[in-house]
Amino acid sequence: MTSTMEWIRRQYGVPARHKMRITYNGKPATIVGARGSHLRIRIDGERRILPTHPCYRIVYPQVPAPPRPRGWCRHCGKDRAMTKAGVMGQHRWHGRPCPGIGQPPTHRVVNQTHPGEQQTAARPVEETR
Repeated sequence: MTSTMEWIRRQYGVPARHKMRITYNGKPATIVGARGSHLRIRIDGERRILPTHPCYRIVYPQVPAPPRPRGWCRHCGKDRAMTKAGVMGQHRWHGRPCPGIGQPPTHRVVNQTHPGEQQTAARPVEETR
């Protein structure tokens, strides 16, 4: 079973995380949680928590790509590392090797979602002309 925030990242392809700093409708804000398919955010200087869709008027900070290719396992539904061949690598499910090992993922991870691979500062992107 996946968490609500993990489901939002997978479903909408956004890098949303708890306590992430974002810009909502041109104002700085913080993600304080999730309920169902909506994020709960608090705009700086306000007490009220707003429920909002993950793709509506939110600008996320640039998050670097994971250092190793990652994908969503078909069996356990988790964000896991993949092998060079593009299939799911070794991981465990309920204490046993997951039956999804060696299978192609449901789709690749485009945003870093695994907490162990988060970097403290995003690297600047060089423009190509």
